[in-house]
Amino acid sequence: MTELLSVTDKARGQLQALDVTPSNFLRLWVGEGGCSGMSYQAVIDDNATPLDVVLYEDADIKIVSDNQSRHYLVGITIDYEDDLVKSGFRFINPHAAKTCGCGGSFQA
Repeated sequence: MTELLSVTDKARGQLQALDVTPSNFLRLWVGEGGCSGMSYQAVIDDNATPLDVVLYEDADIKIVSDNQSRHYLVGITIDYEDDLVKSGFRFINPHAAKTCGCGGSFQA
């Protein structure tokens, strides 16, 4: 089991509902954008590369990233909120100097 980030039970359930598995994994990366300067990006992928860094893996799900984004993703918690007004995945980053209200972007 690899755990460079945390996934809440709610987020795990939603990832499994999206068919995220060890072979059909979630790819995370950080790019420029969002109201705080940097934003989280994600896609479900089944094409592993030798440059992938496994951030989280257990018997049911796998999350990978590139080495450059890894620096910003280690230590985060992925959560899922199902509020009436706004539902979706939230990235809780204890190392961010500033985050936006939606939790989708941050400042390093």
